[in-house]
Amino acid sequence: MVDKPLDLTEAISLYLDLKPLEAVDLEVAASMAIQWSKAAKAAGRAIEPEYDYRLTLIAAKPGSSKWLAAIERSPINQAALRVKRGWERVPLILRWSIALVVVIPATAVPTWEYWVGDESFSETQVNQIDQAVKKAITDSDVQNHKKSMFRDAQKDGNIKGVGGGVPNSQDWKPKNLVPSNQFAEADGLFEVQEEAKERRISRVIDVILVSPDLENAHKTWVFKQDGIPGQIRAIMKDDAFLVALENRSVQEDFRTEIPMTIRLETTEKRIDGKWKVKRKGRVVTEVISPVAG
Repeated sequence: MVDKPLDLTEAISLYLDLKPLEAVDLEVAASMAIQWSKAAKAAGRAIEPEYDYRLTLIAAKPGSSKWLAAIERSPINQAALRVKRGWERVPLILRWSIALVVVIPATAVPTWEYWVGDESFSETQVNQIDQAVKKAITDSDVQNHKKSMFRDAQKDGNIKGVGGGVPNSQDWKPKNLVPSNQFAEADGLFEVQEEAKERRISRVIDVILVSPDLENAHKTWVFKQDGIPGQIRAIMKDDAFLVALENRSVQEDFRTEIPMTIRLETTEKRIDGKWKVKRKGRVVTEVISPVAG
C-alpha cells in the first residue's frame, strides 16, 4: 500500500538533526514539540494580536526527527463565526515568519535570511517577513517557550542541531541549523532578560454569572465557579458580545445564575517574590457561551 502524500499547504516544521543511526528520546522530542507549538502560537499573536492560533499535528517522522503541524488562525472574539466557518489558513509569508521566530536566535547576527536558505522571496515579501520577525522575536512568551525547547534539546546527546521552516516536500530539511554547542543559554543563543515583574495569563473557564452590569456593561461583572468558594470579579471587554446583548441576539434569557464559558485574562504583578492579581486585573476578553447571534 502506498502512503498518501502529506498535505503541506498549511504546514510548518520543527526539525531535529540526529547523529547517524540514532533516534531521539520520545519524551524529549514530545516536550520540545509542545514548547515549539506554544512558541508558534505566541509568535502568531505577537504579529497579529487580533487572531488566535492553533497547531494540529500532521505527522512525526519515525525517530521523531521531524514534526509537521498545520497552523491555522481565527479572529479573537468571534467564537460564533469560528463555529460556522472554522479556522482559516495562515498565509505563506506569515507561516515563514512564525516558523523562523520560534527557532532562530534573538541576536541580530546572523540575520533571518541566513536561516531561510535558498527560498526565493520578492522584495515586498522580504520586508513583510522582516517586520513580522521584529514584532515577535523579543516577545516574552515566545522567548520563554524557545528557552524551554532548547533546554529540552540539551537532555539528549543524539540531537546535533535544531531547525525549522515551511516544508515544500516530504523530505524537506532546513538548510541551516542551530548546532548543539549553541543550545545552552550561556553560549549567547538568547539575550539575557530581567526577571519579569508582570505577567498576563489567559485561560478558558466555565463559570456561573452572579451579577452582570447591564447599565454600564464595561464595568465589573461577577462570576463564580461551581464547587469553588469565592467570586471572580472581571471587567467585560467582549464588545461583540455586548453589542449582541444590546440587540437581544444572545441565545439566552439574560438573568443571574447563567452558566457561561469565558476567556479570562488575568494580569499579575510580582510583589515580594509572589504573583498577585493587579487591581482591576481580571478581564473577560471573550464570551464563548452563550452564543451570540
